Amino acid sequence: MNLTIRRAVTALLLACLPASAAMALPPGFHRAAAGHLVGEFRVPAPDGTTLQTLVYLPGTGPGPWPTLVTRSPYDLPLTPVSGFPEEHPNADIEADEKDVGWTEATDRGYALVIQFVRGRNESDGTFSLFLDERADGDALLRWVEAQPWSNDRLGVFGDSAGGVAALQAAASGRPSVRAIYAQATSPDFLGGVIFPDRAIKWEALLPWVLSQSLDSSEDHEARLGIDDTELEALKEMAGEGLEDLFEALEEGDASTSEWWTTPPVADFPVVSDLQPRWPDLLAARTRTPLLEAGNVTRRLRAPVLQVGLWHDFFHDSAIEAWNQRGISGLGRNDRLIMLDGTHYDVDDPELWPIRPMFTWFDFWLKQRWNDVTRWPKVQFAWAGEGAESVVGSALWPIPARPIIAELQAPTATIQIDPAKPVPTLGGNHLIAPAGMLDQSPLLDRTDIGLLQGAPLSRTLPIAGPIQATIRLKSIYSGPLVVKLVDVRPDGEVRLVRETPVTRAHGRVIDVRFSPIAYRFDAGSRPGLMIAGSSFPAWIFERPATGTVDVAGARLVLPDASLARLPRPQRRCETVTGDEQRAREQRDAGCPTP
Repeated sequence: MNLTIRRAVTALLLACLPASAAMALPPGFHRAAAGHLVGEFRVPAPDGTTLQTLVYLPGTGPGPWPTLVTRSPYDLPLTPVSGFPEEHPNADIEADEKDVGWTEATDRGYALVIQFVRGRNESDGTFSLFLDERADGDALLRWVEAQPWSNDRLGVFGDSAGGVAALQAAASGRPSVRAIYAQATSPDFLGGVIFPDRAIKWEALLPWVLSQSLDSSEDHEARLGIDDTELEALKEMAGEGLEDLFEALEEGDASTSEWWTTPPVADFPVVSDLQPRWPDLLAARTRTPLLEAGNVTRRLRAPVLQVGLWHDFFHDSAIEAWNQRGISGLGRNDRLIMLDGTHYDVDDPELWPIRPMFTWFDFWLKQRWNDVTRWPKVQFAWAGEGAESVVGSALWPIPARPIIAELQAPTATIQIDPAKPVPTLGGNHLIAPAGMLDQSPLLDRTDIGLLQGAPLSRTLPIAGPIQATIRLKSIYSGPLVVKLVDVRPDGEVRLVRETPVTRAHGRVIDVRFSPIAYRFDAGSRPGLMIAGSSFPAWIFERPATGTVDVAGARLVLPDASLARLPRPQRRCETVTGDEQRAREQRDAGCPTP
């Protein structure tokens, strides 16, 4: 019996039986306390490694159902995405962690599949550190397609590291994948996030890998070939290392921790013992074929709803991926939502007033005519101004005219001492202090240079990428960190954007900042800060050293004053007796009785 006939027979049998009997039919499933059905399966990867896979089905209805698929390196319960933690009457029911699932998905008529990547939770194999997840993800999608409870209309979703694994799966190009939801994540994890321009995003990489080493799967640990006593000692050292990393950040000087200052080498202590793929990960930084293979931006064939935050450490890569998809034509049905905040703020309802994930999947998987048809191509909040400032645009970058600001040189040369790196203070980070933080505490250092323009005569909204040209009095060769700042009338030097320049050379340095939407107030001075480091945010191939003698700079800002940026329309109405429509209203941020 082929798959199509088997599905038809299954649906007919389920439809003819009482709900209680019908829901007992799927083999391998049981009913959870919250009413949905739960099944646990071992799905083989292409090399035969079996991966723990949990499936959740709606508690009522005949099926088969549209199916949401994600892959994760994290433990249960799955953290709900799509804006902020779910508010559901079943959320407080005491149950086995495997039974919890995500009732918001199953209640809406979706099957939900959660697979743990190899080496994590109860999956076999060695954790790959995202070096080769695509084949495992493709195997999962093929397995889901063959199940009688799935109607072959799949949505792939995920956020953060789970989003990385999910996007790798979606890159298989399976025609069953009809839509993708990517939140605070990127399809170019290696080249765009961890090794941008071959620098190392040390503040994110080191603590994340250490934390993953504390609770690997039993099979991962068995493959290490280490006896139990030594294994526990190594894991204890990893835990102590994490504490030391965080304490140094809290004290404001990461260079006081040997964990931060140890060079990132293949035999890095503890990490290389607990993560066998660590040397391969570091080697990828200088191997262009590996970086290109890990970039799945143009392999995603389904429409993507991308949700990001202006100060998330995934942001630069995610925006670049958006631009690439737009240029290639793959992104014609994509949508972009950019929020105010850092990586962890996406769960704050004050910054994230709408919940678009299910509306997105309802449109593409259930072919339900809803507000997706009214969404502008791009929705974004002005950085620092919160959810109430959200506007829409048919284009990104939005139409803007360049405004040129000439910046005066600092009064002294910049004296760089690699033994005393400039501490990271604000920016797009995962662990280090992130966001638009005041840079004033750094200005008394001799290794910082501040360049300022004239005070603005009016409010200046900027939206898009920013460029700068720095002129030097003498040749400099080496890396730099350049910050776009807002020198405000009250004395605050607010960080707007930070970017590493990994290979500066000569007397002219061209700098390109990643896009942002931000409004300078009248009286503020746009400016640049120049330093040899931002530690532990970045580690360069060779450290900055010597003297930087700045003659001045030209800053090009994208003035969005003339752009028409309406607030996105929300079709709000009072709904009674239609739970599905009531949910859509809540998703759109409409007030509900």
